[in-house]
Amino acid sequence: MRTPTGYILYRGPSLLDGSPIVVVATGFKRRSANAKTGDMVQTYILADGINPVEAARTGADAAVCGDCKHRPANGGACYVTLIHGPSAVHRGLVRGIYPVAQDADAIAQLGAGRMVRLGTYGDPAAVPVGVWEALTRNAEGRTGYTHQWLNPAISAAQWGRLTALVMASVDSETEAVQARANGLRYFRIRTADEPMGPREFVCPASEEAGKVRTCATCKACNGTQGRAGQASPVIIVHGTKSARFVAQRSHA
Repeated sequence: MRTPTGYILYRGPSLLDGSPIVVVATGFKRRSANAKTGDMVQTYILADGINPVEAARTGADAAVCGDCKHRPANGGACYVTLIHGPSAVHRGLVRGIYPVAQDADAIAQLGAGRMVRLGTYGDPAAVPVGVWEALTRNAEGRTGYTHQWLNPAISAAQWGRLTALVMASVDSETEAVQARANGLRYFRIRTADEPMGPREFVCPASEEAGKVRTCATCKACNGTQGRAGQASPVIIVHGTKSARFVAQRSHA
């Protein structure tokens, strides 16, 4: 039997707006070749039954991205190239190539001994946290970020468990202060002229750090629980959408 390229972890309502979503984990037949993250199980959170490009155009991506300011509908600077990974996974769903991981134990087996990336595309907060707890139960480690750390749609029960696994994604010094005040570690995007703040360090996988590590070997972005006093990573905005990020910041 051929090894599937991916597995469906969840199919059901989004915790952000109740719309149908689907979560697919990939990186089993061919390991990830992402130069920044390194070899990790990748997870895609998609609006179910809609091409990701169309979902972004129509605003249906709110099911998986919530109120994120970087959504295309908000004129944002999301770095994900939808025509690549997310669209490829959507096509796989249409073709029916992904088997379903039937229960928590099956999901746990997929992450066993691997580094896991929660939300390669989409926000982990859209998904019942039990899915992520299962996937990371026997994993070597994980990375994960959420822009939904102030979204009132997330229940206290969901949020309390989710912060053990993911960090707040912040886009300014003001948001960093707010996240710390809420007891969260975070990953901050800054412009090149902004200083580092207290309890911050340069992301080791960044250009400015010389790419001395990948996400898979760094393992620093592993949530908040029990680590609220630890420092948080920072990276200078980069990529094709960096100018849009700076422009959006100036009008905030």
